Amino acid sequence: MRFFTLICCFFVASVVMARDFTVGIVDLQQLFKEYPGTKKAQKKFNAMADKKKQDLTDAAEELRDLEKQLKDSGSVLSKKEMKQKQDQYTTKARAFQEQENQIQTDLAGKEQEMTAALLGEIKDIVAKLAKKDGIDLVLDSEKTVYAKDATDLTAEVLKTYKDSDSSDSGK
Repeated sequence: MRFFTLICCFFVASVVMARDFTVGIVDLQQLFKEYPGTKKAQKKFNAMADKKKQDLTDAAEELRDLEKQLKDSGSVLSKKEMKQKQDQYTTKARAFQEQENQIQTDLAGKEQEMTAALLGEIKDIVAKLAKKDGIDLVLDSEKTVYAKDATDLTAEVLKTYKDSDSSDSGK
């Protein structure tokens, strides 16, 4: 992997020597935070998370009711009936734990999926602006230590957001 990176650096250096090479930077974190699609996706994600949490709340309530029944009727039930109730409770408790774990896994996966989709949309906007401005390479400013004479495209991308947002609301 390091060898591949070294070769890429030599390739970039040779291209720079061959002609004027322009570098741009963007604050990808700021672009993500201010992207109009981020707020929409967050609302959608929150609604989905709330529904799943409600499902868990319902299952937890059912589990508490079963536990209460076990405590309240413990002295009246036979040993066999008590064992059946305890087994039922244990089974439901395991199912609840599995459901909770599955929901957490599903939500984490969905969040990653939505984030990747949003970043793809943002990167497309950045690429179009870079092509328009004749910029050869765009780097994330957070991950870049130094870029001589780099053009910061962040403000231009944010302006594109506002322009497209105002044209969408005018429809």
